[in-house]
Amino acid sequence: MAIRYLITKHLSLGLGVLIKREQNDVGKIFFGEDQATRDVLLTHPHMSVASNVSLTKFVSLSLFEGIFDELCKKSAQNYVENAIKDMHVSENECYGFIIDTKEYAFRISIDNNSFINLSCGCPLGDSCKHLYAVFLKMKQLLDKNSNKVVVNQNISTNDFRDLLERFFYVRGGDNIPLIGKLNHRIKNIEKCRQFIEQLTPYYLRGQYKARAINDVLAPLFFNEKNATNFDNLMDSISEDGQNMIKEARAFYSNLKSDFEKRNIPSKKANLYHIILAPDCQGLVNFLIRAEDNFNEERLANQVMVEYLKYQELTIEDVYLLKSTYLFQMNHQYYISEIMNGPAKGFSSTYLLFFDALPYNESKIKQIPLDYFLKVSAYSNDKSRYIPIVYDKYEQIEKEQYPILVELLVGVSLQHDFIDERVIRLAIELSKKIPFAHFVNELVETNIRRPKKQKTY
Repeated sequence: MAIRYLITKHLSLGLGVLIKREQNDVGKIFFGEDQATRDVLLTHPHMSVASNVSLTKFVSLSLFEGIFDELCKKSAQNYVENAIKDMHVSENECYGFIIDTKEYAFRISIDNNSFINLSCGCPLGDSCKHLYAVFLKMKQLLDKNSNKVVVNQNISTNDFRDLLERFFYVRGGDNIPLIGKLNHRIKNIEKCRQFIEQLTPYYLRGQYKARAINDVLAPLFFNEKNATNFDNLMDSISEDGQNMIKEARAFYSNLKSDFEKRNIPSKKANLYHIILAPDCQGLVNFLIRAEDNFNEERLANQVMVEYLKYQELTIEDVYLLKSTYLFQMNHQYYISEIMNGPAKGFSSTYLLFFDALPYNESKIKQIPLDYFLKVSAYSNDKSRYIPIVYDKYEQIEKEQYPILVELLVGVSLQHDFIDERVIRLAIELSKKIPFAHFVNELVETNIRRPKKQKTY
């Protein structure tokens, strides 16, 4: 049995769900957890039918609360944790099975006409305790301040349960950050043991079997450290755990074979390799391919963030990444997310986002001058490099003069007023390269340029 509810929009009260339609175009509408159900005139100019409402937003706003009565809500608490299985969640659909006296299939979806569609295989079928339990489960998987599926950032590093549940229930591109988090946490062999113990029950349930092998374990073999941990634990874990790892390794072999063909590897194998193995060139190639493809661009940016969270880059890696168009366009938007993870301790990360980070002298001293000279050409604000180069001018070698010239010319083009240190550097450089006319011209031009009058 299925039922549909219309999603409405009120100019001042926001989104709501039409629970019941009365005579004279009056409807009972539930407007969310902070507002009571109200009688609203449906023909009022402030009322309209909502459009483009995702299921995740519907759940985040708790609009489902008005559909169920109190007795139903109380009974549903017993089904939230252990009764729901094989649940798939996407932006506009959720389906799976729930176990009561029998196993019932359920489905919740939002269509293009702004209707929320509910169906359950139980005798009641629409506003039942099973569907309310499913909504509560989805609510647990959603950040209440966002309309997208996210991972709880405060999860204990010793507990993989919540992380795995989100992995099994959430499909698509949202699995990419989950793979990165799992990879980072199981590098320690004891954490790896805990991970296997948590994963084995899902493997034994059957309905998660293929997904646990294909989407959780197998990709982690791309990281050699994790693969070694799995090998070392084979003699000390249960037989079921051993079988799970053996099957995962077989699937991994297929993924690796696909990747090593190199001509057209599958997207899944390529992404897993970039995130789990330190392959910056693979990431750069992916970013370049996504430049002219709007659908690929979001995925490429997401993969870049996950890669940068856990990898400490070399000089060559930084140089490569800062040369790509997508990184130059978007890198400032990733700083807060990346700097909240292990990457905040990497000197290379600080350099990678140098334009947008506070000037930190102690951090700068850890980074070789060669880093700054190599990546300065791709900087959005070349003037930030001048104090560093000025203080370390004596360390600059002859073969680095052309890079310094490019930096000085870039600063002169970016700014109307040239700092005194730029002029002094240009003068010293003109002595080293007497026939560099463009440097001499830069010096002459800026010495004669009138200084801007300060305004107080």
